[in-house]
Amino acid sequence: MIALSSNRTYRLLLSLLLLTALRFNWAQTTNPQITSSQARIAQDLELIRAAEQQHLPAAQTGALWAQLAGEYHYATQFTQAEDAYNRSLHLLKATPAAGEEYAATLDHLASLYLVYGREDDAESAAKQALAVRRKLGNVSGIAVSHIHLADMALKRHQFKKAEKLALQGMEEMKSSSHPNREGMLSGFITVTYARCSRGHCDEGLANAEQALAFANTHFERGSAAAGFALETLGFAKWKSGATHDGEVAMVQGIQILRTNLAPADPRLAGAMLQYRAYLIAEDRQVEAQEIHEQVGKMTREAGVYCSDCAVSVNTLSNTLR
Repeated sequence: MIALSSNRTYRLLLSLLLLTALRFNWAQTTNPQITSSQARIAQDLELIRAAEQQHLPAAQTGALWAQLAGEYHYATQFTQAEDAYNRSLHLLKATPAAGEEYAATLDHLASLYLVYGREDDAESAAKQALAVRRKLGNVSGIAVSHIHLADMALKRHQFKKAEKLALQGMEEMKSSSHPNREGMLSGFITVTYARCSRGHCDEGLANAEQALAFANTHFERGSAAAGFALETLGFAKWKSGATHDGEVAMVQGIQILRTNLAPADPRLAGAMLQYRAYLIAEDRQVEAQEIHEQVGKMTREAGVYCSDCAVSVNTLSNTLR
């Protein structure tokens, strides 16, 4: 059960919002006619079967398993996603030329571990990804890894460390010839929550406004990125004292996320729990209880229970499609 006390709610909020994003691009199908997750999963399984029958190189088959894992993850089929990620890693590890694909898949697996609250495993995978990227000299990838590790620090309430790592990653991103837009947005979001959690929400609010401007500039209108940025802005406004404006932004963000995410997606649950924490703070207990019941149903359907969730507010943008 989700605790009703404000302290427990706030701690769960920071924990719950970290699942919603851990900084990676979901695999995209090349066929625009395939619109449903289940159709993409079926297509990916067929491609893998064909690749294995034709004995394609390990790197190619590994990339297909990684793509399938991303689709399972997006569809909240987490057990299948974990199996597919591990199959991908086994194949990619044997192919030195697939180093960046290997590092990205480690990041994806780290985000999945956070769903289950396996923080040590998540951090280990993220650190492995960073080590691979350092060996490759991939500046943009190193920056993304630093932002991912900032997420881990935030999850553990190491707010100063989280702020430092996120800022470091964003600076590295700016110096890269191919900056990662998801990583940069996530950096803004991470810094916002880290600073607000340290009592510096005046700075955090400025970062949240940057996050929304960045999402509106670099992503499609009404995208999940905009929804995550609005959730972040709503949190910062609320914590800065602009409670009404904060509520408006959070509600807008949830509306956008409902149209972009699967109903059982824990990222949506994390956004709703943030709004629930606001309702509790405003002594709107009836509405808060309604959200509580909705989230309980959603997380049960996803096979993830809030006592186990590792969804952190800062990672709302992690799993952008």
